[in-house]
Amino acid sequence: MYSNYFGLKEPSFSIAPDPQFLFLSVQHREALAHLLYGAEDHGGFVLLTGEVGTGKTTVCHAFLEQLPAGVEVAFVFNPMQTAEELLLTLCDEFQITLMSPPYSTKYLIDQLNHYLLSAHAAGRRPLLVIDEAQNLAPPVLEQVRLLTNLETSKHKLLQIFLIGQPELRRSLATEKLRQLNQRITARCHLLPFGLRETGDYICHRLAIAGVERALFTQSAIREIYRYTGGIPRLINIVCDRALLGAYISHRSRVTPRIVTQAVAEVRGVLPVVRRRTHPLLWLALWFVLSVGAGWWGYRWLDQMTANPLEMVAAVLARWSASVPVPVPPLPETPPLVADVPELASSLAALALPEETAMRLLLREWGRMETAGVSCAQVLTLGLSCTLEVGTVANLRYFDLPALLRVTRADGRREFAVLIDLTESEATLALPTATMRLPVPVLEREWTGNYTLLWQLPPGGALLIAPGAPAEQVRWLRRMLARVPQLARRADEAHETPVFDEELTELVKTFQRLRGLEADGVAGARTLMQLTHLAEAPGIPHLRASAAPDASAP
Repeated sequence: MYSNYFGLKEPSFSIAPDPQFLFLSVQHREALAHLLYGAEDHGGFVLLTGEVGTGKTTVCHAFLEQLPAGVEVAFVFNPMQTAEELLLTLCDEFQITLMSPPYSTKYLIDQLNHYLLSAHAAGRRPLLVIDEAQNLAPPVLEQVRLLTNLETSKHKLLQIFLIGQPELRRSLATEKLRQLNQRITARCHLLPFGLRETGDYICHRLAIAGVERALFTQSAIREIYRYTGGIPRLINIVCDRALLGAYISHRSRVTPRIVTQAVAEVRGVLPVVRRRTHPLLWLALWFVLSVGAGWWGYRWLDQMTANPLEMVAAVLARWSASVPVPVPPLPETPPLVADVPELASSLAALALPEETAMRLLLREWGRMETAGVSCAQVLTLGLSCTLEVGTVANLRYFDLPALLRVTRADGRREFAVLIDLTESEATLALPTATMRLPVPVLEREWTGNYTLLWQLPPGGALLIAPGAPAEQVRWLRRMLARVPQLARRADEAHETPVFDEELTELVKTFQRLRGLEADGVAGARTLMQLTHLAEAPGIPHLRASAAPDASAP
């Protein structure tokens, strides 16, 4: 309802675990890294816990979108099962063919073991993920532990992730489950956000939805944190209701008062019934308004008497300005018809070797390299590579040409060169042409791994922080002064050569505007966004697909 009012491309505070809105705080980044590392490991348990609403399921969905090659996942959403039902669920998830029921536990384990051995021989890595694992009964947890006994002489055949609330940790610490607890090779616990992370989280979700201005005042963010305790799910619920309240009251920003009302509505608290105002107060208000209107009328009449011609001229001028002047229609001109690239049906069909893909990406940057150049070599061109993992929404957010990684069936990695991204289609470059690809196909086939190029500051710095050379500090201040929201503050001392507290706060403000972690240090992501937003010369955007550059490199 309020999306169009605020210019949001989509609702930014849905409680659905959408990975494109994943806010990678320090602890969320660590949790995702644990899952990705655990998927590459062989056997054992990985434990991810956290309070209700802290983002466990969202992290898990982000992990599933970035699965390493060869990993096969069985995802258990409903842990309220018996040991036999869990084994049946595993067989269904791994698509293991079973004979007609009834099934014994031994038969199910034998079939599962046969599948795991076959997968291991083929180079595949089966993975069991159990969400809401705190609801597993002790006998079922014991059965899960016994599954790790399925092994070869060197490797466990099944990797297991347990995801649950804090009571899962307490259950595993009991004497009965000590054997399972000892097999956990990695543990991560998600905590609620602090006040600063709450503000960064809100700015991040708004930026992903297409709005970079601050829709919440700082005092409103403090109220949100006070009411929600930094729980992401509660933040989403309150922010969604607060934006609706701002829309209904025709406000451009959410204020603390709107947050308080939103919290009351979320909690189901009835509004306070105000007592009826005393009649004498209404009489006093009427008297004040009458005196004010009389004084204003007297001043207007006095001015009219003193300068009647000027008053009449002013009235006529205002009237004439409001009368529309007819404009003759322009002659119609036939629209220009540009060559439209052909439509591809598969991302893999557009993938190229790394050197060829990098050469095409450098062409978008105006570097016409005749030989292939790798990520390790672009530093000599004043550029740097950054490897990212994300979704289509992240590509829109960075608004830069990108190399999309494609993993072939034989494990070989190639890259598709993205040069344009509309709502419905992506345009990808080939050596002598361009091709279009429907966005749904891109989302279905792409693993989420991509490479971006970004322009280095003077001197080739990859990080600008306290103690940096004066030239780099002055450059950082000049770039911040070109950001509209920071122009006045940054321009006041743009030649100061020291990375002081004022500059730290400016960097933090910019990072919050762009939905980045506000640490006050200009690292790769901050520098990338800064040069892009400040319109530094030579920075390419995802250009329009209506007129592609199909010339040979």
